[in-house]
Amino acid sequence: MKSLLDLEEMINKLKKEDEDSFRLFNNIFHTSRDSGSLKIPSSFKEKVHTYFGNKDEFGNIIESPNEVIERIKTQKVIKTYNKWTGEGSLFNSLRASRPGMKPQERSQEQEKIKEYIEKSRENCDFCQAEKYTPEDVFGRVQGKHCITGSNIAKYDAWSSIIYFKKHNPLDFTQEELFDYIETGFKWFKKVHNYDKQFISPLFIWNCLQKAGASQVHGHAQVLMTKNIHYAKTQFLRKNFRSYMQLTGRNLFKDIYTVHKALGLALDSEVNGFASLTPFKEKEFTIISRDNPSTNEEVKEAVYKVLRCYIDKLGVSSFNLAISCPAFGETFFPYIIRIVDRGSILKPTADIGAMELYGSSVISDDPFNVIKSVNEFRQD
Repeated sequence: MKSLLDLEEMINKLKKEDEDSFRLFNNIFHTSRDSGSLKIPSSFKEKVHTYFGNKDEFGNIIESPNEVIERIKTQKVIKTYNKWTGEGSLFNSLRASRPGMKPQERSQEQEKIKEYIEKSRENCDFCQAEKYTPEDVFGRVQGKHCITGSNIAKYDAWSSIIYFKKHNPLDFTQEELFDYIETGFKWFKKVHNYDKQFISPLFIWNCLQKAGASQVHGHAQVLMTKNIHYAKTQFLRKNFRSYMQLTGRNLFKDIYTVHKALGLALDSEVNGFASLTPFKEKEFTIISRDNPSTNEEVKEAVYKVLRCYIDKLGVSSFNLAISCPAFGETFFPYIIRIVDRGSILKPTADIGAMELYGSSVISDDPFNVIKSVNEFRQD
């Protein structure tokens, strides 16, 4: 099975078999491979064996202390950097090779999360959104499975919430997810029609507290700004234009081409891929020229990725964002990004100073991510 640890060999293979993709890779990405070494004092070996020893399905460590020490004393680190988006990640071989959650463990965790979500129904304002949330000056946008309301503590002048009719944010069907997205884009049109100055939309979904949600109840957020896009979108847009001016090519199309050549893309017509430079775990990106609220294949791809993350990979908290071109703009695509934010049952934060001011430190191998997503789509 392919692994990011074999990236150097894969790039050399591209050089021999696909010169165009190899050239694009070098134009966009920089990668390096280093080794970090350490010594384990004898007083610490027993704990290291407990911390890092691979276990069987019953939780028993199946490696000897010496095998574990040998495995971790030299660690390979793969560094990836996108020269145009400014994104970079560090993949540690020890982290990347850690065993995944066993089915029994995943089932137990899912039960605990379900109990936690059910308990949060008590006194939930979002369960009665029309009674206990404010509305926008033009009223609410009503979907079949959701309804909008103004954000009581606004991010921006136009900042509203899509309240899902289901309390549990992890329990959604394809029809329901489609409705959430479509309702968000109807809200964008409402705002633009109300005030033509506001032309730059952003759709975000912070699922559960580890992802930044203030409430358990399922909800997404929609925002509109004027003059310039929000900072991250504006940065991508600027570099998208610079790349086009310099090369005459489409940056995001070329990024997708590289990922596809390496085997990191969806087995479908939708331009989706597991990122070589993820911000955090399992980051998945979908690039679309079409408005995702009207493109059934793009919406279906988003649904399949999310359901794979929740149902197969045990993800309980995630961020989803749809960065959009401005109203009337045709050259910039829609960029959909999904990222795992870790278990809500674990107290540790997944983002620290390295992610904020250095490079992202990643545990999940993107080749494992794309394998899981493509298998899930075929089931």
